[in-house]
Amino acid sequence: MSIPLSFRPRQDTLPPDEGSWHGETQSFELRVLAKEIDVNEATALRLRAYQAIGYDVSSDNGKYTDRFDSLATTVLLGAYDQGRLVGSVRLCFNHPWQTISSLPCGPYYPALKEIKSKVDGALVEVSRLSIEPGINNTSYRTTLYAFLVRAALTAAQAAEVSMLLIATRPEWVKFYKYMLGFQPIGEPAFYPPGDFKITLLGGSLKLAETRQKLQNRFFKITPDEVASMRVAIQPALVAAAVSDGNSKVAAQA
Repeated sequence: MSIPLSFRPRQDTLPPDEGSWHGETQSFELRVLAKEIDVNEATALRLRAYQAIGYDVSSDNGKYTDRFDSLATTVLLGAYDQGRLVGSVRLCFNHPWQTISSLPCGPYYPALKEIKSKVDGALVEVSRLSIEPGINNTSYRTTLYAFLVRAALTAAQAAEVSMLLIATRPEWVKFYKYMLGFQPIGEPAFYPPGDFKITLLGGSLKLAETRQKLQNRFFKITPDEVASMRVAIQPALVAAAVSDGNSKVAAQA
């Protein structure tokens, strides 16, 4: 089943009424999406969101997806407003024994290979952040975007990764530099679907945590939230451990 999380950013309020999208709620609800029906809804939202911002994507089944969505080490998070899915983001974990080809961004940013060789621990790529295009309130969309970024940071803490990678459009680069201290990795590239150049930014979890303490209360993450997230993403972490065991057996054969 898809798992609701203990996750309540301490914003005083969400933006003014967004009609059918927003009522009296003080926060979005965050869920780890595990049920097929919820994953399908999220990838359908992704298709609509990508088409709305100008990507030339089409689909026979009304969804935009790729092979990384089905990996056991991938986690899909959904944000809900009064039970309605309004945004989602994907996390793809990469562990020390894996090559960068196991990351969606791996083939498109050659500079990442050297960076990975110097990182002691796991990486996680945060990408495919999608917001329902029917939402027009700018303040609401910005709050929702930050909510999803905060959710990804919580998952990174729960998984104890060493480095975060964020694939984002140029207009959001300043946000990640300011809020998390992240820096671009290599040159912008035609990350799939490839209609626009996408910037890959990276930074350590320690750096992100330090920057969070300097920012507003919204980005301060509590131990309870991390613990709840750790339980919810446990299947992906177990899958990584199994993969590690198989790799060691293969190496010894």
